[in-house]
Amino acid sequence: MTGVVGRSVESITAALRAVFTAEQVAATDGFLQRRDPRVTLVAVAGLALAVMITRTIPVTLGFAGLTLALALLSAVPLRRLFARAAVVPLVSALIVLPQAVLLPGDVLVSVFGLAITDAGVAYVVLFTLRVGVGVALLSLIVLTTPFSAVVAALRQLRVPVALVWVIAITYRYLFLFFDELQRLILARNSRTKGEATLRGGWRDGRRVAGTFLLRTLDRGERVGRGMRARGGARPPSPYRRSRSVDAGDYALLIVAAVAVVGSGVIRWGL
Repeated sequence: MTGVVGRSVESITAALRAVFTAEQVAATDGFLQRRDPRVTLVAVAGLALAVMITRTIPVTLGFAGLTLALALLSAVPLRRLFARAAVVPLVSALIVLPQAVLLPGDVLVSVFGLAITDAGVAYVVLFTLRVGVGVALLSLIVLTTPFSAVVAALRQLRVPVALVWVIAITYRYLFLFFDELQRLILARNSRTKGEATLRGGWRDGRRVAGTFLLRTLDRGERVGRGMRARGGARPPSPYRRSRSVDAGDYALLIVAAVAVVGSGVIRWGL
């Protein structure tokens, strides 16, 4: 599968693997890296909740500034953070884009008989900003906290075992998923010479997709049997020791609590 489809699959697979690999940033000495993983989870979740509560663009921009400050203090490359947080907001903007002409308000411009209103544009901008800031905040957890520490923190926070199981197995199985897909593409390319046409690439893509589905199901069964043979019926244990909570942890929790309360006050006037 050497055509456009094959190159696209290889590029997407490499990009998705990079999304789930952030150990280098997590190993650096930064603000969030020094925090207890339980505090990081609770505080970032609180900040994301505050972003979802707010309904004004200036407040959302304030949370965006806070997110950037946390990234800088944690030595997170802004380019990598933007790359992780850009895709979902762009897709969300495309989904809510029709609201620019559906919501009533003062007409800003008319295009092909469609009236774009100020209320519609404000809604699209606010929704996209909220999604982008929320995704960036969650990306900070992935970039600054090793996955094993996240699993341990979830168990210590008394998150249901079934949910922790799903998160842990999904994360680890994704690497097998990507490796299996790359092996299939490499095997297909080794048996193909010349540049395939677009039609031929799609035909090969359908064949690879069917084979990949069968091999994925078989690999899943083998992974399940291997886990049961190694005592997989037991819940995942928090195999990382929790750190002692210090002043920085308390400060982060206070900032998150103030953000949630402040967002609620601004929205509902409590």
